[in-house]
Amino acid sequence: MPSKDDLTRAILQIIGETLVAKDLTAQGLELDSPVDSSLGLDSLDWAAVVVRIELETGIDPFAEGTIGRLKTVSDLIDLYVKAAV
Repeated sequence: MPSKDDLTRAILQIIGETLVAKDLTAQGLELDSPVDSSLGLDSLDWAAVVVRIELETGIDPFAEGTIGRLKTVSDLIDLYVKAAV
């Protein structure tokens, strides 16, 4: 089971790589960055990020169907941390 630090690094890396692949900068990516289009990623990009996180971590927090509000990257990380336990 990956630790919170491992999940944080992996998720930030995946989001950063997705930004770079779209010719956007990952420089401003922080834990309090919003998980909306303000980073330059649209809903399909975020879906691809989630799929890649699941493939790399083996964790699918969306399988249970009860997801709270995800506003920030930190919220996304917490979702995966809770699902990993």
